[in-house]
Amino acid sequence: MAAVFFTTPLAAAPYACISNQLSDSVSIVDTGSRRVAGTVPVPGKPAGVAVSPDGKHCYISTPERHGFAVLDIQKRRITNTVKVSDGALGIAVSPDGKRIVVADWYNNTVAVVDAATFDIVKTIAVGQSPSGLVISPDNRWLYVANRLSDSISKIDLRDFSVKKTAPVGAHPFGLTIDARGERLYAVNVQSDDVTVLDAARMRTIATVKVNMLPYAAALALNDSRLFVTNQDDGSVSVIDTVLLKEIALIPVGEKPEGISTHPDDRQVYVANWFDSNVSVLDAKTLRVVDTIQTGEGSRAFGQFIATH
Repeated sequence: MAAVFFTTPLAAAPYACISNQLSDSVSIVDTGSRRVAGTVPVPGKPAGVAVSPDGKHCYISTPERHGFAVLDIQKRRITNTVKVSDGALGIAVSPDGKRIVVADWYNNTVAVVDAATFDIVKTIAVGQSPSGLVISPDNRWLYVANRLSDSISKIDLRDFSVKKTAPVGAHPFGLTIDARGERLYAVNVQSDDVTVLDAARMRTIATVKVNMLPYAAALALNDSRLFVTNQDDGSVSVIDTVLLKEIALIPVGEKPEGISTHPDDRQVYVANWFDSNVSVLDAKTLRVVDTIQTGEGSRAFGQFIATH
């Protein structure tokens, strides 16, 4: 397949950090060349990924090590490991880079961690089996997908209180929010759909059907398109966020899971678990433009490319 390259500013292209759960490693992908620039061992079955807004660090949840690892992306080495809880899975970092949040799948809690000291600031009780996490653009609100409770929790990060819990589809997993912090998208694994929520009121705006076992989602093209990975049929559903309906289906690798959008707002990266690679999509043409071989069992659940 011929690679298609996009015009980008002169600043260095960001790196994508792909967690390879079966090979206990993270592949650091140079998104400029679309090649693996380095592979770093990360013990503990790395799963969730959150890249700091400045692109310098990557926080990787390690369920079997009960916490997360801190990766210095430029030095390509682990600089710290932080013990948080028994079932660390979902992980996110605030847009200002000051806080890291980690979901505990087993204990039904979310830990808020100071990104400077790595101290746990607060542990918050949420619904059953919390997974996907996202923080609002203004750094105030934390949203948590409670998989076994079929709900989303909204937490005020000023006082760490749960302000609202809203029902969604069956077994929500991935979460994403638009650039204005107005719309929240919950990906429901068992009902094969996406719940679109008004983030302020936590009320359902629409439910959009996708394909089999959707996992995670990412927005592109000025939030006009939502890309959703479908695990069981090796595809990505494309949703028009104005019409709120699926408009295309893109074949990718086998068992696609994590998905993130490049800061150019056009390239969309998809981690394929069974194929141990990454598909790069063009959000305008809706085609796969490149495939990058990574490590065994690529998951990359979370925001694995720096947003700026």
